[in-house]
Amino acid sequence: MTRIFTSIALLASLGAVAGCSSETIDSADIKTRGIAALIEVKAENESSSRVYVKLLAGGSSSNTSVILGNGDQLTATANGETKKLSADGEGEYLANFATGAADTEFVVAFERDDGDNAPNSVGKLPPPFTVGAIDPKSRAADDVLITWDPSGSDSITIKVDGDCIKSVSDIKTSDTGSYNLTKDKLEAWESQKEDTCDVRVQIWRTRSGAADTAWDNESRMTMVQVRAVKFQSAP
Repeated sequence: MTRIFTSIALLASLGAVAGCSSETIDSADIKTRGIAALIEVKAENESSSRVYVKLLAGGSSSNTSVILGNGDQLTATANGETKKLSADGEGEYLANFATGAADTEFVVAFERDDGDNAPNSVGKLPPPFTVGAIDPKSRAADDVLITWDPSGSDSITIKVDGDCIKSVSDIKTSDTGSYNLTKDKLEAWESQKEDTCDVRVQIWRTRSGAADTAWDNESRMTMVQVRAVKFQSAP
């Protein structure tokens, strides 16, 4: 056990120093307590959602991905349906469900032939919402009022990006149903100051689930509804 974690820590440290691509380790070589599970359930509409799990060895910011082997598997259950997650990259696992309804409960389970299971990572989706249309705006003259309905009590994060403007990420606000993006926050690239382009606004409504306590204590489960709207941004 000590030898395994020493090796993982050394690999992660060397990777960070050298700036190299991520390392991998087989799940057979590490105990459940040493795996950080980063779980996200995301719905983009009321009839579909995606369960995504990233497995890391050495904590949530490690660059060492855990590849499932030795009969280990991840499953997700919602509305009485259980699906096995499929690999979608190094240490990344996915499953799709035909629901995105409010308060749908998802249970993500880690099952092992040899070792501790982590059967009970649980979270409920926040309520879906609709984003209001936005009329064309001038970057020099207009604030942008972003609206969504219904309002709620979950966490809201907004991201704004477009071809001619600098992205604005991680705008945190309360779930009141509106946010005023002031004109000083929309900045065009120097070479495109006179351009008109489409700008996309993404709104993330997020609530926390509970990762199974058998995982590394830096594990987390996040439940998300995300919606987007575009508007035209002129000089």
